[in-house]
Amino acid sequence: MKKALIFDPYLDTLGGGERYVLTFALGLIKNNYDVVLAWPDRKELELAQTRFGLDLSPVAIDSEAYGLCSQKTAYAERLKFTKDYDLIFWVSDGSLPFLFSKNNLIHLQVPFKRLGGNSTINNLKTVFIKKFVYNSNFTRNVLEKNLQKDKGFVLYPPIDTNGFIPGKKENIILSVARFDSPSHSKRQDVLVEAFRALSKQVKGYKLVLAGGLKGDEILTQKLRTSVKGLAVEFIINPEFNELKKLNSQAKFFWHAAGFGINEQTDPEKVEHFGMTTVEAMASGCVPVVINKGGQKEIITAGTGYLCEDNAEIAQKTIELIKNPKALMEMSKAAIDRSQFFSTGNFFEKIKLLL
Repeated sequence: MKKALIFDPYLDTLGGGERYVLTFALGLIKNNYDVVLAWPDRKELELAQTRFGLDLSPVAIDSEAYGLCSQKTAYAERLKFTKDYDLIFWVSDGSLPFLFSKNNLIHLQVPFKRLGGNSTINNLKTVFIKKFVYNSNFTRNVLEKNLQKDKGFVLYPPIDTNGFIPGKKENIILSVARFDSPSHSKRQDVLVEAFRALSKQVKGYKLVLAGGLKGDEILTQKLRTSVKGLAVEFIINPEFNELKKLNSQAKFFWHAAGFGINEQTDPEKVEHFGMTTVEAMASGCVPVVINKGGQKEIITAGTGYLCEDNAEIAQKTIELIKNPKALMEMSKAAIDRSQFFSTGNFFEKIKLLL
């Protein structure tokens, strides 16, 4: 069996990027790799199994490898440690490592405008890298201003489109996004204002704000205060099965990451892809989202709406509420579009990297 090492310094955030990385690990296992995750213990893996619905029991943990990966080890130490692996999948924190396995893959989830480190040294590190793996063309286009274009490879995030299925639809508008995203604000406050406008024209709808929260609750408390008098429900740290149920029930999916941001000057602050958008589409939710970042690669004509502000989010949603036939047609088109981002397609594309 071939041996692979995975390092993700953000594993404990258990966000969409971590689901990507752990699903990549399962893809390697499907291709007869023994997979080792560089991390101190199994606690995060156990939490990830519950949150993401993944069977991670075949993934081994190596705390010593975590120490070597997370520290700035000397060149000789890194050479000795990494040369024994057939493949290394390394999530970049904005810098490039020296890696010496047979197949070094650097995964970039964030469209960093600048990479850390000396440019000359980075060019040397790049010699040992087979591919830069991006989560979207948006991320790729930003980073390839500083990285070799011929080493770029877009691997869209894996979406469990078979697990997200439509159910009996209710008058629910759903948003799924972290309340404390480490990289960029998800702007649930914009959605609250959109719902405030919608509620003046349409009755009987509820806005559900679901997402992860770890630590500071100041933003969430401000949001709770701002929604008084509105039919808004908060669901904090929902388990994966609960998210599936919410998506199956909702008619619409809203997302506002990137609102008010210039994606040319601040690409890190917009949605880098939009995994929750695709999950919602697979469930038959019509996406009505801010027109920034990776969302533009997901939503095509007739599968949802890309909007410029909260007023347009409210307006487009109201139009569909008042036209049930158009809503049903767009819901079906959204389901069809979501299949392009299936886990099965993700696993097939992994083979191109091996």
